[in-house]
Amino acid sequence: MEIGPTSATADIHKADAAPARPLPAGSAPAAPQPAADDSVDLTDGARQLQDLQAAVAATPVVDSVRVAALRDAIANGSYRVDAQAIADGLLAQDRAALG
Repeated sequence: MEIGPTSATADIHKADAAPARPLPAGSAPAAPQPAADDSVDLTDGARQLQDLQAAVAATPVVDSVRVAALRDAIANGSYRVDAQAIADGLLAQDRAALG
């Protein structure tokens, strides 16, 4: 059984093959302009989220003071690894992940 193209699909192919018309020199596509009475109301949750995002963005990714203190402790030999605390932390993470 063979299905031939319908007039609708033929029109689609014609539209795809047609070259796009360039914009006049020095112009850009028109952006929709908001109406003078447009407004947005944020919920309390959205405001809190916005505040949290701003706080996170303002927080440095690296605590430079702590890094410097650890670097100094390692350099002068006073840094000690607490293996028990590390093991306890790993077990606590596993327990939390497993529920």
